[in-house]
Amino acid sequence: MRWLVAGLALWVSACFNAGAPAPTQSAGFKSFLGISFGASLRDTRRYYPSGMNEASPLGYPCYHVTGLSSDAISYPDVIYEFDGDKGMQVVVASFAPASTEAVLERLRRILGEPTQHTLTEDQRMAQAVWLTPAGEEIRFDRNRHLLTVLGPQGVNMRKDIELRLENSTAVL
Repeated sequence: MRWLVAGLALWVSACFNAGAPAPTQSAGFKSFLGISFGASLRDTRRYYPSGMNEASPLGYPCYHVTGLSSDAISYPDVIYEFDGDKGMQVVVASFAPASTEAVLERLRRILGEPTQHTLTEDQRMAQAVWLTPAGEEIRFDRNRHLLTVLGPQGVNMRKDIELRLENSTAVL
């Protein structure tokens, strides 16, 4: 009898859950300028053959590409950082001063309002941070004209970004 009641309860539960909407995918970055999070260094070289191999402050392999643009946003320098078998997990991108508002608007459109932010004297967003449920951390810095993205599996690379930002004259 208990088995019959349990089976009936499961069937009723399934009937009510069948029409429930599926959880939506959280907003975040799947890729940056054509390079997906998790992509290999080799695939990135194929996509951007004119880039240069570099090493991050902590020694992670990096690939530096110059002169990129997307949707009228100019990115003079973009560095992709790679973590062993997890692939590309960090993006450090400078944007042209004239692209500042477009970058911020695009981030808001993709990610919504930031998790935290600071304002300039004239009430414009100076710095902003988005923390996504998937584990990404996106930082916008108006003064440095810099965007950093820590990928969903790049938590061990956080110190690398901090070291880049501490030495503001040599971020890229």
